[in-house]
Amino acid sequence: MDPIKPVTPAAPAAPLTAAQQAALKKLHDAATQLEGVFVGMLFKEMQSTVPSDDGIFGKESNAESMWRDMLSDQQANEAAKTGSFGIAKMVESQLRNQVLADTSAVPQVPGSLTTPTVPPALSTPSALLQPGSGEDEP
Repeated sequence: MDPIKPVTPAAPAAPLTAAQQAALKKLHDAATQLEGVFVGMLFKEMQSTVPSDDGIFGKESNAESMWRDMLSDQQANEAAKTGSFGIAKMVESQLRNQVLADTSAVPQVPGSLTTPTVPPALSTPSALLQPGSGEDEP
């Protein structure tokens, strides 16, 4: 039996840029929202198993049904914010490297390509209105 080898610490990562930090914040928010949607679906399915016509006040009205749906959505969003289900954490860990790679690989455009060039013959508005400038005349 081989002895357990000690884990060597990874090389320190370069500090994150502002764009990478913003992208990770967006990823966290999106993953938390996804977890909220999933948990909300679970809550609504659980609620659908409860009979609605044997309540204290009789059959459930449309208003009460809508209220229960909104309550389930809010409860799901609050449950997702705690991170207790772990869905958002898994999504973030799966997509973190891809998000960091996408934000660090922003192509640098040379300055000469950023400004469009206009041919000298068309640099003034009067040159565009000259007869024979390529437009059909009546």
